[in-house]
Amino acid sequence: MRRNLIVPTLFAIIAVGNFVCPATGQESSGDPIWESGVGDRVMAAALSPDGLYGAVTTERIVYLYSQNGTTLWSYPVSGGRSVAVSSGGERIAAGGDHLLLFDRNGSVIWRYRSESRIQDIAITADGRTICTGADTGLLVFSLDDGETTPDVSGSFDANDPIRSVSIDSDGAGIVAGADSGNVYFLGADGRLLWNYRTGDNGIHVAISRDGSTIAAASTGRTVYLLNRNGRLLWKSSMPRAITDVSISGDGSRLVLADGGISMLNRGGEIIGMYATGEEGRIRSVSAPSDTAHILAGAADGTVSMFRVQPETLPPATATEPSRPSAAPAQEQTTSQQDTALPPATPVIVSACAVAALAWRRRERR
Repeated sequence: MRRNLIVPTLFAIIAVGNFVCPATGQESSGDPIWESGVGDRVMAAALSPDGLYGAVTTERIVYLYSQNGTTLWSYPVSGGRSVAVSSGGERIAAGGDHLLLFDRNGSVIWRYRSESRIQDIAITADGRTICTGADTGLLVFSLDDGETTPDVSGSFDANDPIRSVSIDSDGAGIVAGADSGNVYFLGADGRLLWNYRTGDNGIHVAISRDGSTIAAASTGRTVYLLNRNGRLLWKSSMPRAITDVSISGDGSRLVLADGGISMLNRGGEIIGMYATGEEGRIRSVSAPSDTAHILAGAADGTVSMFRVQPETLPPATATEPSRPSAAPAQEQTTSQQDTALPPATPVIVSACAVAALAWRRRERR
């Protein structure tokens, strides 16, 4: 009887592995193109959608970099938490105790005093819409050329501190991650369209430039991928706590800050990893363009630009429509607990199968 139980048990382990182990892809060396030191902990990093400009902020100073790592300018801020850059570096927004809007030369266009500290900020590719997340909720600002005062065009009070925000290219879709673990999807005016409950805390979010795909990641080591209607495509556990998430413009690649950098394709497979050698070093990442560039900020004040080798970025394994034809009818999505996780790595499955075969041969002897 014992012989009959052990073999099924081993094969049961193989089956379980198919549901709990994320696939592993080729590991990237992750050599940086350039590095710069800012002296203080980097709170946030942002790469422009065209990949030509990068910005980071510490609690005290915001910096703008050129594509080759030259510091173009810096400006003092108070309680800096977030930064965002439009295409061509035309506008740079920085959030903390104030919301500051800069032009490419570092001149302040306008400033806004929020009721509570701004925790995250996002800007459209054309620089005409900004959204901010804070303890008091989310604000949307619409900008016109020549404006010297901010115009609040929308707001959302979730009664839930917003810690992360992201906006699509034309400002039609805004996604927010809250302390409670909720992912909120809003229209351009801040109107709630749907809410997805992850059940985790510390949610960071990112939306693709075309608005079709939403990534959410928790410090509890779970990554979620949803479509524009709030349907869960997959979720997967990661080996390390996640402190930031970014997604490419077409939604084909996710980039995670987890002490190092982890990259996943649209199917949830790990396609590249970069380990810094220091646990917890990289805390923020930005990779919104479809180029193979990643801007990263570290706890030790290091700012790095990475180039990912093309062979680590295979084509997406799943497809979704770039623009669903209809908005969701319901205001809240339900958690799809029965959604299958990505396939397990073949290495783990093979190891289990070999163990079972070895046991059977020993019994026959």
